[in-house]
Amino acid sequence: MSKANIVLNHGTLTVSGQLSRHSVAHIKNSEYVNWFAHGAINVDLSDVSKVDTAGLAWLFYLLEQAAHHSCQLSFSNIPEKLTKLITLSGVDGLLPITCD
Repeated sequence: MSKANIVLNHGTLTVSGQLSRHSVAHIKNSEYVNWFAHGAINVDLSDVSKVDTAGLAWLFYLLEQAAHHSCQLSFSNIPEKLTKLITLSGVDGLLPITCD
């Protein structure tokens, strides 16, 4: 089982590895409070190697948790596979995606 690796550094939350039903289940909710204490976070997804619908749902959950903690969240470096999944799922425009 592969996992997602998540590192917060100077307002950028870098996610690498897999965002799948197996990996997102192991991300501890207690980590969110520390992430969102910064006020604004950019989630860099450039090193995500695999994503499924559970991974996409986790991104929306992350967005919801950030809003709950008054943290502005944006996503960048969206892998092509995730872009296709977003389109197929009919959720285009719902994630705040920044262009680099």
